[in-house]
Amino acid sequence: MRWLFLLEGSEDEEILKTLEEIAVQDPVLNQAIEEWEKSSDDPKVRAEYFARRKAVLDEMAVVREAELRLRKAIKQSKKEGREEGREEEKREVAKKLLEKGMDFKSIFEITGISEETLKDLR
Repeated sequence: MRWLFLLEGSEDEEILKTLEEIAVQDPVLNQAIEEWEKSSDDPKVRAEYFARRKAVLDEMAVVREAELRLRKAIKQSKKEGREEGREEEKREVAKKLLEKGMDFKSIFEITGISEETLKDLR
């Protein structure tokens, strides 16, 4: 039966034979398969089938791409959040060091915070 081309990539002949046996025993399924075979002989119907199949695969690819982009954005957001947290912690340490009277140069060496930023922390 030609309708088995739907099982693309399947090399299990036993499964294919079992499906044929089921189809032959079930009159409704057998009629449906016969109708499918008739329509699949029509080049227009086959073209529509493959166009629809391509559209579905394209849609799945778009969804997958969106998922990947979302994961990347979340990962980037977490990274940026951690970096902001580290910078905030450095500013807090620098502020406390300023309150203790430490000079700008020493605070810069410890925290890496610029003199301009240190002046803003006062």
